[in-house]
Amino acid sequence: MAAMSGANAVVGRNVGMLRSERRMSASELARKAGISKATVLSIEIGKANPTVETLQSLADALGVTITDLVSDGARRVVADVRRRAEASWHPLGTLRIRPLATIYGPNLVYVFVAVLSEEGYSDDGHEASSVESLYVLSGTVSAGPVDDPKTLGPGDFIRFTADGPHMYRALDGTAEALLVIGRNQVPDVGIPGEEE
Repeated sequence: MAAMSGANAVVGRNVGMLRSERRMSASELARKAGISKATVLSIEIGKANPTVETLQSLADALGVTITDLVSDGARRVVADVRRRAEASWHPLGTLRIRPLATIYGPNLVYVFVAVLSEEGYSDDGHEASSVESLYVLSGTVSAGPVDDPKTLGPGDFIRFTADGPHMYRALDGTAEALLVIGRNQVPDVGIPGEEE
């Protein structure tokens, strides 16, 4: 895939972050802005060059100004927490499924089972539009934005933008979680033990 331009990456990150903060689906934002869902998703992954009219429509639908969409301010992690107690299960044939998140269009998606310690892990942030999701399997975890981590127990889920400082840490001994990382570029370092 072609690399996204700096301006497109900024707009994409801001639209995605603002949509996440408002708990809006891509379809809902598209409907409110009067554009297609495909256009919203292309903008969010930095692959589209939106017109001023499209930016204004998105800004109006999100309740912000165009400046908010094009400004490359300080990176800020936005988190969406879904508690086990509030889970919504749906039938799918003979299965029952709990929708957690959909990741649109990143170049790379990692899926891990992670064992977390009390020492924890932190990162200063990845490229624009990176997203991380954590589903707690066991133990108690503190995760999300470094400046506002959320406490999560078994069955709780958090999804957050990962282009700013974020962290994970077990709060009592160790914890196990499913970790999904969506990146818009391949990192310079690989996973130890993986063949090239």
